[in-house]
Amino acid sequence: MKKFGGLMYLLCMLILSGCSGDACNVDGKMSDFSGETTVYLLRRTGEFTHDTLMQTVMKDGSFRLEIPRDLWGEQYSLKFGDKRSSVAFFAEQGNVRIEGSGKTIYDANVTGTPANDSWDRYQKFMLNIAKQRNLLGKEIGNSNESDSIKRVKYTQLFQKLEGEIERYKDSLAQADANSVVPLLLYHQSLQLLKYDEIDRILAKFTPQLADNRYYKELKAQADVLRKISPGVMAPDFEVKTVDDGTIKLSSFRGKYLILDFWASWCAPCREETVYIKDIYNKFHDAGLEVFSVSLDDKKAAWLKAIEEDGMIWNHGCQLLKGGKNTPVAQLYGIDGIPAIWVIDPEGKILAQGLKGEELVAFCTGLFQNK
Repeated sequence: MKKFGGLMYLLCMLILSGCSGDACNVDGKMSDFSGETTVYLLRRTGEFTHDTLMQTVMKDGSFRLEIPRDLWGEQYSLKFGDKRSSVAFFAEQGNVRIEGSGKTIYDANVTGTPANDSWDRYQKFMLNIAKQRNLLGKEIGNSNESDSIKRVKYTQLFQKLEGEIERYKDSLAQADANSVVPLLLYHQSLQLLKYDEIDRILAKFTPQLADNRYYKELKAQADVLRKISPGVMAPDFEVKTVDDGTIKLSSFRGKYLILDFWASWCAPCREETVYIKDIYNKFHDAGLEVFSVSLDDKKAAWLKAIEEDGMIWNHGCQLLKGGKNTPVAQLYGIDGIPAIWVIDPEGKILAQGLKGEELVAFCTGLFQNK
């Protein structure tokens, strides 16, 4: 009997190890699908872009995928045929179970591994936050108070709920410093973070995550921001001019400089031009220059916008496809435009990210005693 019991124990262990072991298995059951449907494994590469990494065939709503080890540690999406909605899940060791309906794909249940269970709890937390926001927002909107008081209350409400979200993210990292879930949540705010904030975030996690894609992209962003922050020398670069020559950023030494990244197709950039033109007209004679660097790839569109908007200052462009992925944009860590820096006569960065009236006020302060 002891021998039989030992064999049964060994058999159970083998079965369990075969279920998860050194694999990431994704099993799914989606109702309202009949016949065969292609299921695509997608990795997000941009705000609206994805790469297809794998695919399988779902038969009558049932499917199975085994995710290779080199894909573990990230969140992916599953797309079902030509349906617009998708299901997000984390790839990690274990058995991931996905159950849902073809009518409400976005509402599918994803369970079975620590990261996916943690993500499920986070989604429920965010649903509760949304309910609070809607309820309190209606209360404020239906009150008889003045619009100015309502705006203050809306701001306070937003700040309060954002604070709760940040504390929740921090609690996830504190509970498990090796969890990719809070790492992804911080990564989703990547473009809003300063380099010292990113440094503090990464310090929350164990060294085992240093090879994770989210960790590496956060660190890379911090390293770029360190080089383009107030107090450091602005990285030099060379671009083409409107007359097919070249111009370097360093050629503006000796002058205060507004470095303005923009593009002809960017409506907010062209709205910002109104403020930059005002600053240029006021302070050019006192020693201020403007250097607008376009992310356009078509010269005709670039030149047309310059003429239409009366941008009578210095211009440069690489005339390369890729926008924020072009070398000069990568050098300055640009994710969105307009992106503006103010640089002193020695080439040191004084300010970044100022726009509109804030930019006007800052530049006015530079010249008010000159």
